[in-house]
Amino acid sequence: MHDIIGDIIDWDAAHASYVAGEGGTGERYAQRLQAAEHMAEIETRWEHLPGGFHRQRALIRTHVAAVADSAPSMTAEELCWLATAAASAWAPASHTAPYINRIPPGCCSTTVA
Repeated sequence: MHDIIGDIIDWDAAHASYVAGEGGTGERYAQRLQAAEHMAEIETRWEHLPGGFHRQRALIRTHVAAVADSAPSMTAEELCWLATAAASAWAPASHTAPYINRIPPGCCSTTVA
């Protein structure tokens, strides 16, 4: 079973791979095809939610930004954990345990002030 927070992070990574311009022509085509397939798989998994995956992704990102705006004195690590926990609890389709072992790269390396 998948959680929507993890899928948002996976979709964003696949999208970054899809739009990246690195690699030779054949290699680049294969990377884009694989990324597009992965993004479509994730989008299909959450199509039953109101507005589908992209609407829920936008709502969760807005929610995480609101948490960040309300806690300017927290370290990035504290903020990351708080936003993840809040979004996981809020997300209507998070059927699995909250996303706690998949902190995005660079999330916990600086302080927010």
